[in-house]
Amino acid sequence: MTFWKRRTPWPRTPFVTRPAPWTLRRLLRAGLAGVGAATLGVMVLGVGGAAATGAFGRAWNLRAELQPIEVQDRRGAPLGVIDHCREGGAVVNAVPCRESLSVPLTGVSRAFLLAYVAKEDVRFFSHVGVDLGRLPRALLNGAGASTITQQLLKNSVLAGHFDYDTGRRTLPLVLTRKATEWVLAPLVTWRYGRREVLAMSVNSLPWLGIGQRKGIYDASRAVFGVDPADLTLAQSAFLVGLLPAPGNYLVSDSTPPEAATARFRRMRTQQLVTLNILRSRGLISEAEHLDAVSTPLQPRLWRAEYAGSGSDLRLVSASRNPDYTNEPEPVWAMQELVRRELRAGGLDPRRVARVVLTIDAGAQAALNRRLAGRPKGVAEGAAVLDVRGGGIVALSSSTGGEQSSQPGRQWAASASRPVASTVKPLLYAAAFGEGLTQLSAFPDAATTYGGLPIRNNSGTLLGRAVSIREANARSLNTVAVQVGTERETTLRRVLDSLGYTEDTANRSSPALGTYRSSPLKVAAAYASFANGGQLCTPHLLAEVYDRSGKPLPLPRADCAPLWNEAVAYEAFDLLTGAVNDSAGHLGFLRPSFVQRLTGRTVPLGAKSGTTDDVRDTWCAGVTPQYAMSVWIGDPDGLQSVPADLYQEQAACRELGLLRELPHEVRNLEAPAGITRVGGVAVPVAGLNPKNPTPP
Repeated sequence: MTFWKRRTPWPRTPFVTRPAPWTLRRLLRAGLAGVGAATLGVMVLGVGGAAATGAFGRAWNLRAELQPIEVQDRRGAPLGVIDHCREGGAVVNAVPCRESLSVPLTGVSRAFLLAYVAKEDVRFFSHVGVDLGRLPRALLNGAGASTITQQLLKNSVLAGHFDYDTGRRTLPLVLTRKATEWVLAPLVTWRYGRREVLAMSVNSLPWLGIGQRKGIYDASRAVFGVDPADLTLAQSAFLVGLLPAPGNYLVSDSTPPEAATARFRRMRTQQLVTLNILRSRGLISEAEHLDAVSTPLQPRLWRAEYAGSGSDLRLVSASRNPDYTNEPEPVWAMQELVRRELRAGGLDPRRVARVVLTIDAGAQAALNRRLAGRPKGVAEGAAVLDVRGGGIVALSSSTGGEQSSQPGRQWAASASRPVASTVKPLLYAAAFGEGLTQLSAFPDAATTYGGLPIRNNSGTLLGRAVSIREANARSLNTVAVQVGTERETTLRRVLDSLGYTEDTANRSSPALGTYRSSPLKVAAAYASFANGGQLCTPHLLAEVYDRSGKPLPLPRADCAPLWNEAVAYEAFDLLTGAVNDSAGHLGFLRPSFVQRLTGRTVPLGAKSGTTDDVRDTWCAGVTPQYAMSVWIGDPDGLQSVPADLYQEQAACRELGLLRELPHEVRNLEAPAGITRVGGVAVPVAGLNPKNPTPP
């Protein structure tokens, strides 16, 4: 014993004692200390997560961030709204941009509000944004136990961060997001109050499966075709039941009958679960429950067959409704273009409450209808401009007849395809500024460029001299190359000024349309022929207002001289020859008998174009007030345009829309120095108009 005491390194001290036994009081104190430490850790983790993502400022300004931009056309007609899903420089919210419309709580049926709160957060009006009784489940499960306030934060401020919409679902990321929600939820509740939080929540619920919709307005309209205020109890329970898995709602014609029926049965089950929750909590009566349960719902996308009645109502089969149609709001497909133009004008889209576009709602709807119904895989883009300043009157893009809000699929603005023969009027306008006229003649004979023979689309040669007007009407490649070879430098400068891009891999003559462009830029080029030679930058924004209704300054439309005024008029007259002359290839665009009888005819000039591999087919046209361009093809340049679309000149038939639009300017006045010879507009002898240096 003495040996042990002599060898021990621990001196005898009153501060080292044998551990006291665990008592209930000690266990309770330790447990409380553990809870306190865990709470402090969660707060530190949440504050860190909020600071790292910039969520504090966004949560504080949540109402402004969720409030969409109201969009109107040039006459004040509503075009829809734009949300702020991708604002703030970086992608601060990765949820795809969707059309949405905010409605006050008074515009939402009581049945939906009851169903939503009862199923998602029954103690919503009694906690401060975090339900402490559900917190352990939220931390451990990562989903399904959040309050309505936490869900609102997850779907807005925190979307695209941590584990939500990032494809990275790990326990540390889940815990960090939950902790961040726990820190921010009381702040949002104190800042806005529970009613405002509930209003923001129902207007931003992510029914992502329903045609990229969000919010109660879009969901109720898309699923049942009714306003939110008119939702019945059965419909409300159905929508609330969709929230955990909205993708179940989608069904296609190719979905097997058994799979479609099983999918609808799952939605029906969730509807019944919601109704049972309402009944068990005494929020609806037995009679109301029975009425809702026995209602055979028919969502617009589905065709469901039921058997039985009352509480014995059961689903027999379900499939896609073959008569279903769903047209998005007109602004849905161009929302990213509006944001881009706002930013280019030095405006933060989050400060904007209302914008007035140059779009005409009637023209936009008509153009959308024309681009619908294309075969699968066929892309199409079309743009209509007002020649007086470059305002975009209509802009539409489709793939397989369906529109998309993705910026990369807005073919009207983003497609970069060889412009083919639509370049020829630009070439001839450049030549008109160097002494040629519509009546200048060139032989339609064997021609080469770079040692390679040039062939006409017809595969034949006329073997005689033809005027530039006839060559354009017949779209003769031989004459275009002869005119363009001597003026290639001038043509390249013109195309560069128009924003066209050179295809360095294509060594053919630029007079044959080897440069690439989009329908929007081609329409702008043709608009210059009816605008006195002025090239104007296409734009969507006419007026912009902030949250207080104050107008915000916009940069003025940029216009610059591209052609001499006389040259522009002669080029416009040249284009009418392709429609009206006997040699013209677009005679089907001539005014109809009814249009002539009612005096609604306007001069219309146009030019078609098709690449050699038929992977792109174009048409561009102009009237005294509007210019329009249409492209159909494969944006990747891999597949040819279907033969029927090419043979029917489908792109040029779309230009018939120009004759349907109301015209304030019905005639183009000839400038000084223009005369007519045999009905063809040419400069008077000795005038020799010169084009300005391209901008």
